[in-house]
Amino acid sequence: MRDDPNPNHLMSRSAAIFLLFVASTTLAGQQDDRVINSGSELRDWCREASEATLVGRGMTPFNWTASYWDQANTLMVKGQWRIEGSNLTVDCSITKGAQARFASVSIQGAP
Repeated sequence: MRDDPNPNHLMSRSAAIFLLFVASTTLAGQQDDRVINSGSELRDWCREASEATLVGRGMTPFNWTASYWDQANTLMVKGQWRIEGSNLTVDCSITKGAQARFASVSIQGAP
């Protein structure tokens, strides 16, 4: 390894590494940290999450319907999307008071 006579080169390299670290930390921190305390909050989150998943798969979901209930300390949602003449079932659950990133989503059925 050679000695670099230009100390600014070392400073700019350190600054670049620092900025890369900050950028990656910021991107990793963009998780859904909303706290879900009710069935209606989970219903709305479940709709958003399942719709984003389906659109990401190239589908166009419409006609969302859902019901929600509590089961002990767990919030539950059973929803349904209509896609290309078929119904897809969506099940979501989360522990009451947990952050949304800990919710589970299951999508079943074939369009």
